[in-house]
Amino acid sequence: MIRGRQALGNFQSDDVGRGDEVKDLALGRRPSTADTIGDIQRAAKEEFATHGFDCATVDGIARKAKVSKQLLYYYFGSKADLYTLILEEAAVGTTVFNENWDLDALDPECALKAYIDRIFTDYIRRPQIIKMTMDEAQHGFAHVGKRSSLANVLKNAIEGLEKIVSRGRDAGIFRDDVDADALFWTIFSMVTTWFAHSPMISFVSGAKLGGDQGLKAWRDYSAGFVLHSIRVAG
Repeated sequence: MIRGRQALGNFQSDDVGRGDEVKDLALGRRPSTADTIGDIQRAAKEEFATHGFDCATVDGIARKAKVSKQLLYYYFGSKADLYTLILEEAAVGTTVFNENWDLDALDPECALKAYIDRIFTDYIRRPQIIKMTMDEAQHGFAHVGKRSSLANVLKNAIEGLEKIVSRGRDAGIFRDDVDADALFWTIFSMVTTWFAHSPMISFVSGAKLGGDQGLKAWRDYSAGFVLHSIRVAG
């Protein structure tokens, strides 16, 4: 059981053993359920994004969150449970983001630009998530499972892209052979390249693609490249 899912709503102060409270006070903390859970999750995101699941440690997460390991285990059960929870909550957050997309009023090219822009914006807002998602993919989605919210989110995103592509084909703007699945993974690869490899990009390309200006340039280039590749020639 992952208590961190429900503790914010139904926590009773006596649920945590006195020993854990004493340990947290010794670390300079004033026990607070909401703060503690939030601190643990933020620390875990940083630890997992930096070191991946295999090399991240409960000791490192607890140290960053300034809590005892016992309290971390109380709320989240294990390192794997915490990792799974963060990925699932990230997927839920992205689901809300997807459901609020209202691109039908835009012409197909503007809609596609907005689609790409919002993916970039989501990862800018939560940069750790892309690194954790790629790390989980390397583990064959062993922690979240292939029926997870993450898979459903990506499928929904592809369905949304298909609507844009279909409108573009019908309007004679996009080529008839454009495949929404292949296009989505092309877009996904271009977006994730920046967040996964920006240190190398900055190191090799320097001022040309480094820093915030580089991010904007890559964002604009990605949208332009995708649109150019699917437009009807002429």
